Amino acid sequence: MAALPTMRPLGCLRTLFRAQDAFQPQMSRRFISTAYSKRPERVPLPPNLPQQFLSQLPVRMQPQNASKPVKVYPAPPSTSKACKDPVAKITESQLAVLDPKGERKALFDYRRNTRSVKPGDIVRVTFKNGDPFNGVVLSIKLRGIDTSFLVRNELTRVGVEMSIKVFSPNVQSVEIVQRAERKPRRARLYYMRSRKHDRRSVENLVASYVRQKRAFLGGKRQQ
Repeated sequence: MAALPTMRPLGCLRTLFRAQDAFQPQMSRRFISTAYSKRPERVPLPPNLPQQFLSQLPVRMQPQNASKPVKVYPAPPSTSKACKDPVAKITESQLAVLDPKGERKALFDYRRNTRSVKPGDIVRVTFKNGDPFNGVVLSIKLRGIDTSFLVRNELTRVGVEMSIKVFSPNVQSVEIVQRAERKPRRARLYYMRSRKHDRRSVENLVASYVRQKRAFLGGKRQQ
């Protein structure tokens, strides 16, 4: 049986909920706004005001506590125009102190100098404090003042690696004991850490090099 027309609004609650939903956004749009008012300027005190009236004023409004003008100093001259690349300037100044003749820089610049130290060479590094370290050069990192090279050797049947800073004040000398037999195909010989390609100890080669060097220097002194 169909519902009577007069009972349809009472029997359908969806129309009531829809009316509430339609009325809710209108309520959320209502807001209160305030008009912006400019801050009033401070009115100066009249001259020759008696002391008895000054004592009644707040502390911040008394003449002795009035705000004083702030002195603005000019900005210092910018150094960006005088020195556009400060890092390069600092690097050059440090290299002038640590390597004034440029010998160490040329010794490890394997990209430009053909007689420089290359990966695969056996070197002997002498320090001002401590014993010398011998080994095979595995890699060379050209990073300006932070240039370093990695040396590997075997001491008491244990593989030992040392990363040495080229421009360190503690490094006294770097000598090339033996050149690589052939030019390696890689710039980093990390595969020599494996048992198959490891050079083992190079102390015998370095010891013979030191003996030859002493004999040569001794014969030169006798002359």
